[in-house]
Amino acid sequence: MGQENYKVVFRLEIPATFKYLNVVSNSLTAILEQVADMPERENLTYNVTLAVHEICTNIIEHAYSGQNDKTIKIKIDLNEQASLLVVDLHDTGQPFDLAATPDPDLDDAPIRGYGLFLVRQLMDEVTYVPGNNENHWRLKKELL
Repeated sequence: MGQENYKVVFRLEIPATFKYLNVVSNSLTAILEQVADMPERENLTYNVTLAVHEICTNIIEHAYSGQNDKTIKIKIDLNEQASLLVVDLHDTGQPFDLAATPDPDLDDAPIRGYGLFLVRQLMDEVTYVPGNNENHWRLKKELL
């Protein structure tokens, strides 16, 4: 494989419970530590882990409605040559309509409802494809 196509893929499958979210955060942090010459490393790492953590939280709370016998499959693609991180998250929970989720009214300051707005602000691209048997989130972030 030529260096221009160099890509590393990591796979996690975690129980859909909050206590394992630190495994995802720690894994992302360790992966991003390997990227050479990444500007604003701490800030970018924090933003990516926060976005992925938020999607996992939404899957646990909304897609699975707290059914802790379910799992979240996570694939992390790191392409250092392209300076791109892609995180795919898969669940078998209840789908929802991402396009129908409005941005929060920042002047009204609701207690909840900032998660997806925040994820969209932190990542370069956010897509969600609901399915009959599996839902798929894709988060992309340019690293340089």
